[in-house]
Amino acid sequence: MPTTVDHPARRARRGALLAFSTNGALIGSLLPRYPEVADAFSLTTAQLGFVVILFGLGAATTGSMPGWWLRRFGSRRVSTGATWLIAALTTGAGLATTLGPVGLWAFVPLMLLAGIGDGVTDVAQNSQGLRVQQAYGRSLLSSMHAGWSGGAALGGAAGALAARLGVALPVHLAVAGLVCAVIVSWGATTFLPDRGATVDDDTAATAPSASTLRALVLTVPLTLIALGGFAVEDVGNNWSAYFLRTELHLDLGLAGLGVTTVLGAQLFGRLLGDRVIDRLGARLAVRLSLLAVAVGMVVAAWSPWPPLTFAGFALAGLGCAISVPIAFSEADRLPGLAPHQGLAMASWLMRVATLAVSPAVGIVGQTVGLRSALSLIAVVAVVGLLLTHRLRPQPRFAP
Repeated sequence: MPTTVDHPARRARRGALLAFSTNGALIGSLLPRYPEVADAFSLTTAQLGFVVILFGLGAATTGSMPGWWLRRFGSRRVSTGATWLIAALTTGAGLATTLGPVGLWAFVPLMLLAGIGDGVTDVAQNSQGLRVQQAYGRSLLSSMHAGWSGGAALGGAAGALAARLGVALPVHLAVAGLVCAVIVSWGATTFLPDRGATVDDDTAATAPSASTLRALVLTVPLTLIALGGFAVEDVGNNWSAYFLRTELHLDLGLAGLGVTTVLGAQLFGRLLGDRVIDRLGARLAVRLSLLAVAVGMVVAAWSPWPPLTFAGFALAGLGCAISVPIAFSEADRLPGLAPHQGLAMASWLMRVATLAVSPAVGIVGQTVGLRSALSLIAVVAVVGLLLTHRLRPQPRFAP
């Protein structure tokens, strides 16, 4: 039977959902305005390709550092502080665009540092999400990731509107950052205490920690399970429109619906994901999800008929929804690791691996064709599927 949930846990659930949503909104608000960044710095298309991954590169440098910060200061302070840091740095990056081409020398380090802040925030909010999930006694992390997706969509819409209205980029980013940081600061006051003795205690700095090598060995399989789903999101964002345009010869308007199809299906899957996990158990749920990814990507890659291609993208998007929440949940409870060490390591490894997805698709696509390149994602999903035996059985909860 489901456990009785007390009021602090319910309040913490809302606070954690706000943290996820505002993090997505803070990042999403910048994306529609990258064309202005390119114009401000007179960037070529190739140069812009490097600029847009600065955020991800910064996050990929964090390693297991977020785990130490969480053990030392707790998820409440880390989530709040890192969000304010991202807001300040992105505002500074916006101001750099007013300096002309020379401003690029400020924009690059500011975005790299903002990415580091995002890597820390990601682990902190997932840590609190898992703490709330533990208090509820049922799966909740998938719906919180849905909150991130919804926040990113809302932030993207706000960014597009600001661009259309001619709002200066520094003003837009300053307002977006301030609003998101204030909301997180308020929501974080409801956070539950972290698992273990972690906050403001000198002993936290000396908490027993497995070696980096052992943590890597334990988390690599879980990272591959997560990547089997997350790679679909990357392909949806970066390659679906290009694939539909070049391989199926759709016009730009229809080709752009590839992104909407993948991310819309993912959001729907995340909203339903917790019920599926509780009904089937994490192991069976993620096996079915990765199977859907593999089948969906093969169909999308090789179908000559556009409606079936869109159906394949939708199936893959639906399937990719829960692999990351499940992998993160498992990483956070790996035996023999310090609190949050497994979660921090899995988050970092996934970000590093994700940086290689788009270049790999591009290289393989150039060599043997884009259809074969997209099929690589199905291969990654199958590899993740074969590793799901490492997931420990979890109890099912009544729907």
